[in-house]
Amino acid sequence: MKCPTCNVEMKLLVAGIYECPSCKKILKEKDEESQEKKEKKVSEGILLDGEYFHNNVSLNKDYEIAESGIIINKSPNRLFAVLICHSPMIKDEKYIRLSWWKSLQHAGMFKIYNKNVLNNTIRALEKIDNSFDDLWNWTGKYGKNELKTKEDLEKEKNLDIIKYRIIENRTCPKCQKTMDKMKAHYECPHCGEIVILEGYNQPIFNINPEDLDLRFQSDFPINYYLPVSGITVKWLMGEWKSIVVIYAKDSPNKKWLRFYWWARDLSKFMKYGRREMGENTQMGWKAQRGMSSPNIYDKKLVAPLIEALKKISNEVKL
Repeated sequence: MKCPTCNVEMKLLVAGIYECPSCKKILKEKDEESQEKKEKKVSEGILLDGEYFHNNVSLNKDYEIAESGIIINKSPNRLFAVLICHSPMIKDEKYIRLSWWKSLQHAGMFKIYNKNVLNNTIRALEKIDNSFDDLWNWTGKYGKNELKTKEDLEKEKNLDIIKYRIIENRTCPKCQKTMDKMKAHYECPHCGEIVILEGYNQPIFNINPEDLDLRFQSDFPINYYLPVSGITVKWLMGEWKSIVVIYAKDSPNKKWLRFYWWARDLSKFMKYGRREMGENTQMGWKAQRGMSSPNIYDKKLVAPLIEALKKISNEVKL
């Protein structure tokens, strides 16, 4: 072992401890094998204390507190983990955060606040894992070719009934009472629920996460990239979350998985009507601010992600 200052061979004092004969500096030999074991242990999918993420990556306690988390993948420059978090102001309101870091800096996130959305996310990832090969080539079915289960048919029927009641009787989808007709939307004076009117007989309303059929689709408000297929796990009038396999137009053979989180400002729509919505967007959908672009390039990470989400779901009540 050489002295980093003098560049001369150091003298062994005791096992693992060296002294420089020139400058008398004393150094401890690095235990590379122990360090490798430590790194491996951290990356094995065990539940870690939240302090690990505050101390090792850029997770600011001023904005959110990590209680615990599971690392899905770790390399010298990247980290992907699933965390249980809460805001500094409200400790009891917990949520799950899928978090990506690059060079220890935030590179993307996908937050889950609802138990049913978490269940949808797990089921969607399982379907995606079974419907794509290791290079993200599509092997499944969607649209009319996808087989509908009895549960899917029941959910579809219930949504059709809700739409019919809205169109015919202005029935509120939340409290079942009559809504008031506004310029471009219905508004319930009893519970405050709002239903947007788009086009002819197309009411747009919040859909409970447990009522989503989790079928593959390809119609998403995606910019720059093209979707192969994906699944919506949350759909409200002002918030849309989906997991989609995408590719670039000039590189169709390179595909990857992306977690999308869109939001839209409905105030302009309700004030001015459909004509005033943003251009080049579907009803004004835009990427959620601060989300960045959470991606999974290696399909082998999907299985450990599913297992981590299942384990996390047993640790937290949403």
